[in-house]
Amino acid sequence: MNNTIDDITINDLVVVKRSGQRVDFNSNKIAIAIKKAFDQVRQGDSERDINKVYEDVLKHITTNYTDRKTINVEDIQDIIETKLKENKYDDVYFAFSDYRVRRAASRKAFGIKQQHKFAKAIERIVNSNKETFNHKPNEILLDFGKTIAAEYTKTYVLDNKLLRAHEEGGIYIHNLDYINLGKLSSTHMIFDKTINDEFPNDFILEALDAKSEIDGEIAIDSIDYLLENLVIKRFKEEFKKILQKYLSVTGYLEYINIKKVEEIIDKERSINFDIELFNSLIYNKRVKDIFELSYNDSMEYVLQLLEENFKEILISLNNNYEENKKYTISIGYNDSFEGLTINNCYLKVVNTLERLDNVTTIFIVKKDSNLELLNKVSQLVIDEKNIAFAFVDNSYNKDDEIYAEYFSDGKRIFENPIYDENGTKGRMIVSSVSINIGRLGLKYIGKDRKEMYAELDELVDLAKNALVSIFETIGDKNKDNYQIIFNNNIIDDDKLELGQKIRKVIKKGVLNIELAGLYECAMCLEEDEEKRKSLIYDIINYVYNKSMKYTTESNLNFVVSETNKYRPLKKLMELDKAIYGIRKGITDKTLYGRIDNMDKSKNDLNEFLEYIGKCQKKLSGGCLTEVHISKNISQKRIVDYLNLAMDNDVGFIRFNIRK
Repeated sequence: MNNTIDDITINDLVVVKRSGQRVDFNSNKIAIAIKKAFDQVRQGDSERDINKVYEDVLKHITTNYTDRKTINVEDIQDIIETKLKENKYDDVYFAFSDYRVRRAASRKAFGIKQQHKFAKAIERIVNSNKETFNHKPNEILLDFGKTIAAEYTKTYVLDNKLLRAHEEGGIYIHNLDYINLGKLSSTHMIFDKTINDEFPNDFILEALDAKSEIDGEIAIDSIDYLLENLVIKRFKEEFKKILQKYLSVTGYLEYINIKKVEEIIDKERSINFDIELFNSLIYNKRVKDIFELSYNDSMEYVLQLLEENFKEILISLNNNYEENKKYTISIGYNDSFEGLTINNCYLKVVNTLERLDNVTTIFIVKKDSNLELLNKVSQLVIDEKNIAFAFVDNSYNKDDEIYAEYFSDGKRIFENPIYDENGTKGRMIVSSVSINIGRLGLKYIGKDRKEMYAELDELVDLAKNALVSIFETIGDKNKDNYQIIFNNNIIDDDKLELGQKIRKVIKKGVLNIELAGLYECAMCLEEDEEKRKSLIYDIINYVYNKSMKYTTESNLNFVVSETNKYRPLKKLMELDKAIYGIRKGITDKTLYGRIDNMDKSKNDLNEFLEYIGKCQKKLSGGCLTEVHISKNISQKRIVDYLNLAMDNDVGFIRFNIRK
C-alpha cells in the first residue's frame, strides 16, 4: 500500500489531547510512536514491520473515523495496541502498553508538564539496557547530563513548532545536547600565541582543552605558515650555538669576529642561505668547512625537532579522550624553503604513523603546487591515510591573498557579507540544522512541484528560525563562561571584556542550513539522470538564494551545505522508512546519501567534477566530494585527477580506495 495520510481522506480530523487541547491530525506522530515501541525491544531491520503496523492503523482510522470530526489521543494509542496484537508483535505490544502505564504514572506524579518531560527523558537512559549495558559509570553519567541539557533546550529554549519539526523528521537540529551549555560547533582556531618557546606543549594543551568548549571539529589552518617563524628562530639559535662550539673546539673562535657572524645570521629572513655570506670573516678552507658543517648539523637538528614535534602533536590529538575528537590540519600552501621543509617533515611523520582517524590532513592544492609534495601526498592517499584536498585557485575559495580553509567533511567558512571581509581564520560554524529533502521527494511523487517548493519554503524558514534561536542562546553567554576559545583564539575576541556577551564575536561565524537526502529526492521525482542533476542544482540554488535573503534581513551569516554526518542521515532515513516503507534505491539502506553518490555520472569523471564544482559554488557551507579509486592507482593518476578537479572549479575532494 505505502500510503500516507495525504493519500487518504482524514485530513480534516482533529485530535483531542488529554488536556482537552485540539490539534490537527498528524499521521507522522503515529509512525514515530510505533517506531519508538519497536526500537525499545528490537535492534534494526524493523522498518517493514513498523510501516506495516503504521499502514494498518491508518486503514483503521480511515474506515472508522472518516465521518467523525475528532479522535482522542487515547483512542489512537488503543488502535496501535490492537494492530500490534493482531500482527503478533507481542514483545512490541507489551513494551508499548507498559510505556503507556508508566507515562500515566509519571503524569500523575509530576503535575507540571516540564517535570514530566524530564522524568520521561531520564527514564529512557535507565531503561535502555541495550545501550548502557557495556558503558562505564562515567559514560552513563555523561548521558544523564546530555539528556538533561537536551530536555532543558527542548522545554525552555526551542519553540514548540521547531521541536515538533525536529522530532517528526522534517528538520534535524544538530547538537541539541549542548546548545544551552554554550558549546560551539566546528571552529578554526588561531593558535598564534602557542607558537612559542614552549611549542609543542602549549599548542597541544590548548588544542585538547578547547574540546571541552567546542562540540565539533577544531581546524588548525596552514601549519606550514604557522610554524615558519619558529623554524627560522630555532635554526638560527642552533646554528649560532653549534658554530661557536665547533670553532671553540678547533681553536678558531678567537680569530673569528663571532659577534659580526651572529649579526649576519640575525639579518637573514630565511634559513636557506649560502655560507658565502660569511666570506669576509672566513680566512681558510678549514674554517669554511666548520661553517658548512655547523649549517648542515643545524638543519638536521631542525628536521629532527619538527618530526618529533609533529609526531607528538598528531598522536596526542588523535588519542584525545574527549567525546568528540575530530581535528583538521591543513598544509601545502607555503612554498617557501621553510614551508617546504615543514610540509615534507609533516608528510614523513604521517607516513610513519597508523591511519589517524581523528586527525584529517587537508593538502591545499594550487596551480603551481610543488610536484614532489603532490606525489608524496598522493602516495599517502594510496596508502589509505586520512587525507583530503582543498583547491584555492578556483572561483570561490580565494580573495586577493586570502583563501578559504575547510573542515574534514568539506564544509568551509569564507564569505562574510555582513562585514565585507572574507576569510576563515578564527571563525566558526555556530550551529547547523538539516532539512529533510528526501522526505519531500517521497511525499510529492507524481504531485505538483509547486506544492513541494511551498513546503520547502516552510522547512527552510523553520531551519532559519531554529538557527537564530540557537545563535541568541549561545550569544547570551559571557566571555567568563569560557577559558580557551575566547582567549585570542577567535577573530576579534580581544575586543571582549570580561562579563561581555560573546554575541558580537560569534556573529562573524556562520549559521549552517544543511540539506539531507538531495539525491534520494531527485531519485523519487525524476527518472532521467540529467533531470535529476538539474533538480538537485535547482533545490540547492533555491535554498542558497533564501539563505542570502536571510543574511540581509537578519545581519547574520547564513550558509548552505549538504548533510554528511551519520547520526542525522540515519535518523531521518529511519523515520521516513517508518512512514513511507522500503522503496528500492531510496529507503532500502541505512542512511541518506550525498549527491556524489550519483554513480552513473562518475562514468565520465570530467562531467561529474564539472557538476560538483557547480554545486559547490552554491553550497557556500561546503560539500564533501569523494571519488573512489583502485588500490593499484599511480601517483601520477591521482595528480591528474587533482588537476582535473581544479580545472572544473572543485573546492574540496577526497579519494577513497575501492574495497
